[in-house]
Parts: sequence; structure tokens; C-alpha cells
Amino acid sequence: MLRVVAAGVRARPLRLLLSAVAIALGVAFVSGSFILSGAVGAGLRDAVSVHLRGVDAVVSQTRGADLDDALLAKVRAVPGVAAAEGRVTVSAPIRDASGHATDAAATALPADAALRPFDLAGGRFPQQPGELAMEETTAQGFSLGQQVTLFDQQGKEHAYTLVGTFSRPTDAGIGADDLVLTPEGLRQVAPGAEFSEIVARAAQGVAPPRLVADLDRAVSGQGVSVVTGSQAAAGLLSTTAPDSAGLTKFFTAFAVLAMIVAAMVIANAFTILVAQRANELALLRCVGAGKRQVFGAVLTEAAVVGVLASVVGLFGGLGVAAALQAITGSPGAPVYVPLTARTAVLALVVGVLVTVLAAVPPARAATRVAPVAALRKPVEGRQARAGRPRAIVTAVLFVAGVGAAVAALAAETQDGAVLAVAAMVALLGALLAVGPLLAGPAVRVLGAVTAPVLGEPARLAALNADRNPRRTAATAAALTIGLAVVALVTTVTAGVEAGRDQGVEQQLRAEFTVTSAVNGQGLPAALPATLAAVPGVAATASVTEFTGDLGSLGAYGMTAVPGEALGSLLRPVVLSGALDRLRPGELAVSRQLSEETGLTAGAIVRTDSGSSLRVVAVYDSVDAPGADLGLAFVDIGELPKIAMPDTEHDGSVLVKLAPDADADQAAATLDRALEPTPLAKLNTVADLEDQLSAPLRSTLDLLWALTALAVLIAFAGIANTLSLSVLERTRESALLRALGLTRGGLRAALAAESVFVAVFGAGCGLLLGIGSAWLIAHVASTDAEPVLFTLPWARLAVLLAAAVLAAPIAAALPARRAARGPLIAGMAEQ
Repeated sequence: MLRVVAAGVRARPLRLLLSAVAIALGVAFVSGSFILSGAVGAGLRDAVSVHLRGVDAVVSQTRGADLDDALLAKVRAVPGVAAAEGRVTVSAPIRDASGHATDAAATALPADAALRPFDLAGGRFPQQPGELAMEETTAQGFSLGQQVTLFDQQGKEHAYTLVGTFSRPTDAGIGADDLVLTPEGLRQVAPGAEFSEIVARAAQGVAPPRLVADLDRAVSGQGVSVVTGSQAAAGLLSTTAPDSAGLTKFFTAFAVLAMIVAAMVIANAFTILVAQRANELALLRCVGAGKRQVFGAVLTEAAVVGVLASVVGLFGGLGVAAALQAITGSPGAPVYVPLTARTAVLALVVGVLVTVLAAVPPARAATRVAPVAALRKPVEGRQARAGRPRAIVTAVLFVAGVGAAVAALAAETQDGAVLAVAAMVALLGALLAVGPLLAGPAVRVLGAVTAPVLGEPARLAALNADRNPRRTAATAAALTIGLAVVALVTTVTAGVEAGRDQGVEQQLRAEFTVTSAVNGQGLPAALPATLAAVPGVAATASVTEFTGDLGSLGAYGMTAVPGEALGSLLRPVVLSGALDRLRPGELAVSRQLSEETGLTAGAIVRTDSGSSLRVVAVYDSVDAPGADLGLAFVDIGELPKIAMPDTEHDGSVLVKLAPDADADQAAATLDRALEPTPLAKLNTVADLEDQLSAPLRSTLDLLWALTALAVLIAFAGIANTLSLSVLERTRESALLRALGLTRGGLRAALAAESVFVAVFGAGCGLLLGIGSAWLIAHVASTDAEPVLFTLPWARLAVLLAAAVLAAPIAAALPARRAARGPLIAGMAEQ
């Protein structure tokens, strides 16, 4: 039997090719998912390695101690220290061509070259206080020798000469410095800046643990800790690395989707292959092969194809991981493709196992037919239609899905989300089960609709697709799953984006916000009055974010606003209490703080300073840049009483226009009014909405890229099924040509059949995805952050158009093969 299997594989390489393509694509997705997860970790490890390269010991704060020049001098004086540097990063906005401030971060140049976490890319590093170097990306648009203006914390301008550019081997969010200055130059823009850490390099022959012990004795009792460079790297990794397990689950979910689609394609392909080889398998039974031998032969053939295709898919996963990093990463970012033994073994096992399991049903079908009967008729033919058991399964799944959907609408948000997912899965199962019952009527309708335009090819296509509805439904099912996921994610994302826009517009009754380009630096106190005097401006209000004292409850991020601004410029969603305005001595708390502390409307909070605040409302709000209300907010007059000492105050100004004011003209006037305050940045509410939506759009692009591979596998399935069915219908095709059907007509019939299958699968997928999105929108929506059911017509039209246009491409090779076959040989085919 092994010789028979080997001979069969050699004799039918083209028949197995597209099945192998589906397997390879699925395995490529699986291996690519795990490689991509590993790439994130590899990038972070490299970034940490660069950040701490050459570092043998790190001195950091533990109890609020000052890391200053005096402590740095003590570290340098310790025997065994070859060099020590203090690291500090400060906000140093750059003046752009329009005169406005652009966010930038600056650090001091370490005197010791071995302790520099960056490399010189061009020119030289700064040597004088009036010189600076720029990171390569930031330096685009600047030239060496050019004067660059930086702003300090108070908005004062300082001129520097650009003398060089630098780069990092990798970043991954660890190092974010845009500028490098000399220590003296850095003090010009940040006079009181303290070191975030002190790094030291050991002298030759001094081990890092010994150096740490010596440093610990020298600076002990000063509120600092000393660790080795490797220990600091491990700590940095633990605090900066994302949840790798969650990331793996995220990518694995799409890998599972791809493998499910691939399994359907494989099962369909082997069903057709077994049907076409019915006479061969029956002949083997007649000459002595048992049922187990035939069953094992089919599975062995599937395993051989699975192994070969999985090896190809494993290395294709390297390309998938690299492509996804190129799509989602920043330009010039390094690409990581760490292929581990675990990933290789897992991908190969998954590919082979899915292939073998998908071949089990057709292998069993090959053993159920008596040898003599199989010699007379195929295993599968027109009689392979859906029966009563399928209808029962469909009804059960449909009732379960509808029941879960109804329960989801009545449940709380968290439980409702789980029930909504269960409802989608059940309805997807019902849709796949009822597919053979719907496929025949659907393709007949499509044939009747397109017949006036396409003529006989459309009628022939409908007849061919309707002849075996189970096969048609199985071919379309792969596309249904892929497009259902894409439509669901696309529609939900559009709803979240529209809901956030609506939430921002409801919460902010202003047209503009003005924010500071320096983190922790508030705007001038007179700025709201200055902007209020601009023609067309109806009202302004300052919004100050600070750390507030709530007594025994602790310190929390809070916001101070003028009490009269509530209702006119700010209108958060009130969950309990009343918030028409905010008076001195009153406090409004967010839903999160209320749940954490138990504060409700009417509660009294006593601060450590002795003042009392009465909770008047519990609210919910949208986290909008420039108008974040934090965990609680008070009247602006309470700020000096409850603000924690030595805390930074981030401020913004809300600007509301008069009803008859022209927004464009007002923006230009406000821009001129802000010229004396270069650190102030003017943003429209539309800008805030765009900032909130940017991460959603990036996530959606990634999800489209991930799901595109599953859809690609589905189209490989369409091409596979048509190719095999062309071989199955060789005699039929030859007869049609003998009766007058042209080669072009035969190609058109196969192309139309592929379009009918694609339209049926895409239509089912879009309906299921949109329906599931409607359910999730109703379940996940809240008053403060509504999720609107909004159909993204453009993206959905792209999905449907892509399915319709890609189908004839998938059918091109099978149609060409059918049209080129010789008539006499085809008529003689059995």
C-alpha cells in the first residue's frame, strides 16, 4: 500500500498542488504568528541591551532621594569605577518652520563613549553648550550647520547649532530621545533637571557584583539602590514588555481562523479526490485490499502532502512575520524573525494534524461503498445533498444563537460580551450547516439574474454549482468565515470610532483646545482671558490636571475647572447626583474612583490639609486629550488647597465660538493670538477625534492584514475545487464543446461559477459579520462611550468587490485547462 500511495502522489501532483497551497498558507500563518510574538520580545531585549550596553552598575532612586551632581561625584570616586554618567531626559520642544513648538525630548551626551546608548550617524557629537545632535528621523528637514531653536520649560527660546545626527540599533519604545546636547547645553533648557539614574562602567578586572557592593557601601543610606546592569535589564524588561501571553493569544486566534479555513479547503479537496479515484480504490478492494488499508492509504497520502506543504509553510511564516512587521512598524525599524525549535515543531504538527483530520471524512467515505458498486458509480455525485440531520443541527444552532443574542442584550456589559461571542459562534455554525440547503437556490437565483447579460455560460455555471450543493457550500464556507471576521471587526471599529467622536462632541462643547508642548508645564494664567478677547470667541475655560489630596483615600489624578464652565464648555455624563455647575468645596468623582473607594453622591471627603469636600455627582467621561477630567474634578479655586506639593500641573484651555463665528477665520485669529506663547498648541475637536481614532485605524489595518491571509486561503480553495471539478467533468466539458459551446464560453461558465460561489460565500459572511457587529454595538455601548452601529459602506464595498473580482482570477487556470483539453480524448474519458 505504501508503494500505491507513493505512485498515487507521483501520478497526481497537480491535483494535490492547490491542497498543498492551502496547507502551506495555513501553516505560514501559524508559524508567522508565533514568530511575530517572539519578534516583539526579541526587539525589546535588543532595545534594553542597547539602552544598558556597557553598563555594569545602575544607581536609581528608592525613597525620593536626589540623583544630582554630588551623588554622581561620589559614584565616580568609588574604586573600581572606570566611568559613571548621569542620565536625564527632558522635554525640549523644537521651533518648526511656522514658529510653533514641536514636541521633542533631549538628553545629555555621556562623556564616556562606551556608555552612550546611541551611535553617531553623521557629523559629530556636540562639544560646546550651543551645539546639538539630532536623531536621524527627527533631523529630516534640517541640515548640518543649521540653527535650531529649542524652548525651555518657561517657553524661552535657546539657539543651538546642529552638528551631527545619531541613530539607535533598535528602539522598541525604550529610548525616545530626539536630541543630544552637552550637559551644560541641557541645563539651558532644563536648569533643575535631576538624573533619572546613574550608570557606571567597571574598571578592567572588576566584576559587576563587586562593583555593586562597593557602590552600595559608598552611597548606602541615601535613598538609592544599586544593581548590576543585568539585573537592571531584567527589571526594565519586566516593566516595559507587553503581555506576551496575551499577544500570543491574539495572533494565535487568527492562526486558528486560518487553519479552520484551510481545513475546510483540504477536506473539500480530498472529498473530490476520493470521489474521482473511486474506481481505483474499488479495484484495490477487489484485488485484496481491506477497508483499513484503503483508509490508511488515503490518510498516508494526506500526511505526505501535509508534511511537504507544512515545511514550505514554516519558512513562509518567516515572510509573513517580516511583512507584518513592515506593515505595522516604523520606517527603517529592524525586522526580527526568530525561528525557534518550538515554533517549528508546533507549526509542522499543526499542519500535518489538520491535513490528516480533514482527510478522515472522505477516507471513511471511500471504505463505505462496496467494491462492485464503486466500480459502477462515484462515491459522491448529485445525490450528495443536505438531508434531515443537517436541518436539525441547523435549527438547534440557530435557536441557541438567537437565545444567546437575546440574553446578551439583557445582560450587563461584561457578561453580554461573552454571550454575544457565543451567539456569533452558534449562528456561524448554523450558517455553515444550512449552507448546502441555501447554496442551490442561491446559485439558481444568481444564474437567472445574470443570464440576460452572460447568456448560456451563466445558466451552465448555475447548473454546475447546483448539481452538488454540499461541495458548493463547503467551498463558499471558507470565504464566509474570513469575510465574517473582517466585516465584524470593520463594522465594530467604525462604531467605536463614531461613538468616540459623538462622546467627545457631547462632552466638549468647545470648538478648540489649547495645550502645552511641554509635559508638566502649565499655560500662562492670563491665556484664557487673552483668548476670550479674540473676535468670535464666546467663552473660554482653563482645565488643569494635577495630583490631588483626598485624605485617607490617598492621592489621585484630578482636574480643576471653573465651576461655571460645566454645562457650557464641559458636559460629562452624570451617573448620579447633579452637576449643573461646581461650587467651592464640591467634588465630582468618576465612576472608576467611585468603584474603587465607595464614594457616592453626598459623601464627605476630608483632606490632610483640613479642608472638606462634598461629593455632588458621579460621572463618566471620554478620555479626550486636552479635556481629560481624570478621576475627579473640583472648582479651580480648590486647586491650591488640595494639590500635592511639588507636583506638575498640566493645563489646557477650552475655547467656544459664538454661533455666527466662522471656524476657519477664528482658527487663524487664535493662532495669531498665541504667537507670544510659542509653547501653546491649538487643536480643533476634529484633531482630538483623529488622535483618538488613530490607534483604532492602526489596529484595523493590522486585522485586515491578518485576515487577508485567511481570505487568500479561501480563494485558493475556490481555485482548488474548480481545478478538481474540471478534471471530474472532462467528458462533460468535451461534450458541451462538441455541441457548439466555444472555448470562451466554457471559460466564461467556469468564471461565472467561481463568481457565484464567491458571491454566495461573501454575502453570507457579510450578513453574519454585520449582524454580529449590531449585537456587539448594543451590548458594549455606554452613555459615556457609546458604540454606534455604523456601516462603513466604503470598506464593506471593497470587501465585496474584492471577492467578486478575485473569483475569476482564481478560476483562470482551471478554465484555461478545461478549454484547452482535446475533444476526442475528453469524449473518451470515463
